[in-house]
Amino acid sequence: MEQKKRPLTEKDIMLIRSEKRMGFVFASLLLTAAAFVSLVLTLLKPDETLPLALTITLSITLSTLVVFLVNRKHNLDLKNGQKYVKAAILSHKEKTASYEAGSGKLYIPVLGDLFPKLWGQKMRKSQKYYFIIGEEKHEVDELVYKMAEPEDKIEMNYTYPGNNLLGITID
Repeated sequence: MEQKKRPLTEKDIMLIRSEKRMGFVFASLLLTAAAFVSLVLTLLKPDETLPLALTITLSITLSTLVVFLVNRKHNLDLKNGQKYVKAAILSHKEKTASYEAGSGKLYIPVLGDLFPKLWGQKMRKSQKYYFIIGEEKHEVDELVYKMAEPEDKIEMNYTYPGNNLLGITID
């Protein structure tokens, strides 16, 4: 497969930044748990400040470390500012129906026909579009799906050090 390097676009940068969210979520969960432990320590032993200070210091240090470790590849991708593009051949495409979770609360066939507002809510249907490239299945948007045909040459955009898929474009 042919590989080329290109600079990151604004869309790529926004996608990488949105993937960094997980590190902040884990750190905030850690800080919330530490705040609960600090509250319990304060209620149990209000006169002792050493365990409370240790808990706060340790939680802030660990949450900073978690943010750094979880987001290190994304930070390297942004710092590098490059992506590489792999040329590939589209094996075939697939379109499947997907149903939104929780959209159909309760559907009873007979009662749903008689009382549609109460028992007749069906699940909302949407379409998912996939490209099969080699032995891998990748989800794409509808526009890219409609533009490509099997055996077409496509480009797969990956971040450089992190090797995360940014998207698929038609060559």
